[in-house]
Amino acid sequence: MNVKSEWPQRLSAAPARPEKRRSLLHSLWKARKAYAFLLPIFICLVVFKYGPFVSALFKSLYEWNGANVDRFAGLANFRAMLGDHSLHTSLVNAVCLTLGALAAHLTLPLLAAVLVFHVASKRVSGILRVLFIVPMVVPGIVVIRIWSWIYEQGGVLNQLLKLVGLGAWSHAWLGEKSTVIGAMIFYNFPWIGGIYFLIYLAGLMAISSELFEAGSMDGMGRWSRFWRLELPLLRSQIKLVVMLTVIHQIQNFELPLVLTNGSPGDASLTPALHLYNRAFTHNELGYASAVGVMLFLVILLLTVVNNRLLKSTDKPD
Repeated sequence: MNVKSEWPQRLSAAPARPEKRRSLLHSLWKARKAYAFLLPIFICLVVFKYGPFVSALFKSLYEWNGANVDRFAGLANFRAMLGDHSLHTSLVNAVCLTLGALAAHLTLPLLAAVLVFHVASKRVSGILRVLFIVPMVVPGIVVIRIWSWIYEQGGVLNQLLKLVGLGAWSHAWLGEKSTVIGAMIFYNFPWIGGIYFLIYLAGLMAISSELFEAGSMDGMGRWSRFWRLELPLLRSQIKLVVMLTVIHQIQNFELPLVLTNGSPGDASLTPALHLYNRAFTHNELGYASAVGVMLFLVILLLTVVNNRLLKSTDKPD
């Protein structure tokens, strides 16, 4: 009896899928002008992003020099990475640079954003925001060249050390293995990058004023408010900053290229610079493609781990 009573329900539910398809097609047709504007963007993504990636994935299985050598090699390029000491050094350097960058980007930009957010005068707060953002208009290569001048043997840093009586501490900061990674980590001090400052500030501005009022009624001081209210509600922004920092450091190319070109030896070599050298200095484009695929997998794995460990939240604990 129950089975028979279910038949009309099943029959009436059967035509639902075609109706949903018609509704979807109708919605797409109504928004056809918007999709027409998006079409050039997707075409550029396919041609300049996804196309090269698929090509690199395919060519990572070949011994390829970009010209007359193009032989299938299977996993030989990936096996060669196991014995590539320069690649191993570059990965260690990337870990050191990433840890240093994380320590910088998770502290000072956050502190600056909190201080600016709580400035009582809106006019002063607006001026401070502009002052933190203006450096973003300076091309990155110019900033790198300025720091190269600072680190020179006769540069600003060594001259300043001599001026305060610490001339014995002067070094060829970019020419010694013991100091080059530290110099690259210290680059762009005090590390209040405009983009990270904006991410934290946007997160603070999204917090409801009612929560701050409730906190003040509960007797929260500034320090308690930061730890118990603001920081928990900034987990999403912290996760984003962590991921952007990790990706940037793994793909870090222009900084070591301009400052040191990976020298002395491989002491400041990064994976991206190593990939570039193998591709365009040694014409080993197949091997460079394999390195690129490996870096993609590393970034993908770290993204998944980051999303698992730093869960987003909309409410404080």
